[in-house]
Parts: sequence; C-alpha cells; structure tokens
Amino acid sequence: MYQCVRTIATIYPNQKLLEPAAHTVSKFFLADLNNLKYLGINSLKLLLQIDPKYANAHQLTVVECLESTDETLRRETLELLYKMTNADNVEFIIEKLMLQLQLTTDSFFKKEMVAKVRF
Repeated sequence: MYQCVRTIATIYPNQKLLEPAAHTVSKFFLADLNNLKYLGINSLKLLLQIDPKYANAHQLTVVECLESTDETLRRETLELLYKMTNADNVEFIIEKLMLQLQLTTDSFFKKEMVAKVRF
C-alpha cells in the first residue's frame, strides 16, 4: 500500500487518486505497529508536498506519534510536524512540542525539538 501511495504522490499525482491515497495513510496510523505508523509518516510527507490539506486531517494522530517509545518514529514525526506547521495550526503544534520537551529525557531529541521550535 505504501508503494501505491508513493507512486500516486511522486510519479502520477492525480486528484482522483490522491483522495484514496490519503485515506490509506489513515490506515497506517490506526495500526498498532510502529513500522506501519512510520510508513504513515513517510506517506504523509509525500502527500504534504502536493497539498497540505492531506496532512491537516491527520494532525492529531501525528502529534500522538511524538509520544512513541520508538526513537526513529519520534524523529520522523518531529520532521513532519515541522513541515506541516502553518499559520492556522502553529499554536497547537508548538504547545504539543513544548509538552513533549518537558516530558522527554532524551537530550538529543530535546535539542532537535528546540531547534524546530525556534524557527
């Protein structure tokens, strides 16, 4: 499914195909496995490049991935949140990032978050 989303987003970005692709991304986020959530994050990054509206629909789910124990998933989530932040959601995302900043004990992750929040 990921390869289909990737194909739709990079090789043949067609509006009729983008809607089902965005729906598929939500299935990745509903999974219990971090590997599938990781695919959801990467799929959403691809769709975000075409139209930010696809990322906005998954904003809450993406923020929840920051709480994962999987370091790779957290880092990819941080990068996606940075890219999907806009004037409409900046306060919400910064609030969630600041909360995670207070809760995390990973000093490298803290440095990354502070760098993202500063810009």
